[in-house]
Amino acid sequence: MVRIITVIFLLIPVGMMDAYADQTQVFNAMAQGDYQRAAAMLQTMANNGDVASQYNLALFYLQGNGVNPDKNLSNYWLAMAARQGLAPAYTRLNSNSVKPTQASIVVKLAVSPEEWIAGQNPKYYTLQLASSTNQQLIEKYYQENELAGHAGYYRSKREGEEWYALVYGAYPSVQDAKDAIETLPQDLKKWSPWVRNIKSIHRIMLH
Repeated sequence: MVRIITVIFLLIPVGMMDAYADQTQVFNAMAQGDYQRAAAMLQTMANNGDVASQYNLALFYLQGNGVNPDKNLSNYWLAMAARQGLAPAYTRLNSNSVKPTQASIVVKLAVSPEEWIAGQNPKYYTLQLASSTNQQLIEKYYQENELAGHAGYYRSKREGEEWYALVYGAYPSVQDAKDAIETLPQDLKKWSPWVRNIKSIHRIMLH
């Protein structure tokens, strides 16, 4: 545990005091033994692109600190941190018994919309923006609104027909997700977003 705490503080860029304050809260939660709260805070910051949180969240998933151990999610967040140039993430990603070809693909290519969804905490909630049997239409919405890194879309089968659904954000509770609707850009809010449990999406999405 000491190693994880040390990494959290060493990875904070100089001058980013807001990030430092958030990481201090993570440290305090860990010191109190509340790893679930620490993991939830890391998840939020990781979703917002904080590389230190992405790396440390990967360690949480690897070791089962405050979350169920999940090697796939650990590798996902290591890959996200590695994409931002964090050398320890590259090193650990390649040592986690991942096939070399898999590691190189994940690190070098942008995370796909499906991978973004697969990498979210199944206990969290997201906002479904749109669904259609037309994949090109969903891809168009995704690209035109520049949703990469904040959203994803997935494929599922309903009554024998393939559907594509676009979802945005990851929130720790239903209320947080509902509150987030009011903060969405008008171009997204006009689709009348509704709350979905991420675990339910993981269960039905086709790979």
